[in-house]
Amino acid sequence: MAAAASVVALVSGCSGGANNDGGDTICKDFLVMSDNDKDATTAKMLKERDGRNASTGDVKAERVILIGFCQRPEKQNAKISDVA
Repeated sequence: MAAAASVVALVSGCSGGANNDGGDTICKDFLVMSDNDKDATTAKMLKERDGRNASTGDVKAERVILIGFCQRPEKQNAKISDVA
């Protein structure tokens, strides 16, 4: 429960940040983010896509998937919403 509260606080604290473009974030920028920023960006992308806040588990699982896809050389300039 405590982990969920900290992610929610992080997401709400970063949702308006200049570095958090949600699904418009490109892979090479996503890969150099801290884990916390990756989680916030992933959460924003999922909310844009699904219209609701994702669970902490969903955010973390999607972040792992995005990292895997974004590491491919041909995906470096792709938006994370296009590879998700």
